[in-house]
Amino acid sequence: MESTVRRESPFVIPWSFSARILLVAVVFLATRILTAADQTSVDPATATAEQLKALNDQTILQSSAWLDTEWDQYKHGAEEATWTLAGLWAWPVNDRQDWALRFKLPIVYDRTFENPGHEDIGGLGDIEVATAAAFRLSKDWRTGAGIELHTDTASNSALGSNVWRLHSLWAVAHDVTKWLTVTPTAEYSHSIAEEHNVSPQRYLELSLPATIILPQNWSINTRYKAKINFENGELKHTGDLGVAKRLSGIPLVFSANLEKDFKGGNKRFQVNFTMTYYFERYHVPK
Repeated sequence: MESTVRRESPFVIPWSFSARILLVAVVFLATRILTAADQTSVDPATATAEQLKALNDQTILQSSAWLDTEWDQYKHGAEEATWTLAGLWAWPVNDRQDWALRFKLPIVYDRTFENPGHEDIGGLGDIEVATAAAFRLSKDWRTGAGIELHTDTASNSALGSNVWRLHSLWAVAHDVTKWLTVTPTAEYSHSIAEEHNVSPQRYLELSLPATIILPQNWSINTRYKAKINFENGELKHTGDLGVAKRLSGIPLVFSANLEKDFKGGNKRFQVNFTMTYYFERYHVPK
């Protein structure tokens, strides 16, 4: 007999909360548009390639705002959708160095088909703030590093990881050709506080992202990632494949990405659809 699932629990965000989010977004966009007025003139093809690379390359820092829609399919019928409004503010320190601040605000909707008594849950997820620096070592080589604070701000324990966590990253990028860039990346995360009897988290992620620039403002990105969990000794392998399109005449990029776990973990797959707007204030290497 099929399980009966409650579906009538609406996902409603109080207007006051929604209004504040909208106000912050409008102020942020207006500020960035005004700041972008003194943008530096660059070759359009170079600008487009940099924007497409930035989706998958942590060593390219460009001021941008994006809306990401993520759908996660787990084993045993569980599903989760996350809408993330994010912004990155980047500025040049000198001819070879950029600095950036980033903010992510997620809204999460969770449901499962296995537990008949489970109510669909929606609300605020875990907010993340980060800072990073990127350096141009030469025409074809770059490096970057950053640190992120993952906060325990979810409105319901089921919508977050229930930890305060520090996440550090170091990446090196090499433009093998004008159309191929590889970015070996190392990331280390560890929790600094846990809630609701959640176990401490400590893991290392090694990944190899690659971006292929195609004609007509298209790109393909791939990534292989190995995650080593130091708390339980688990090793998980993940593969990503994505495609992106930058609109002609507008610094707006649409991208889609599929992530699949090869071994370990409770997630069957993850799909992301992202709309990214770049504020065209560039810092091009000489």
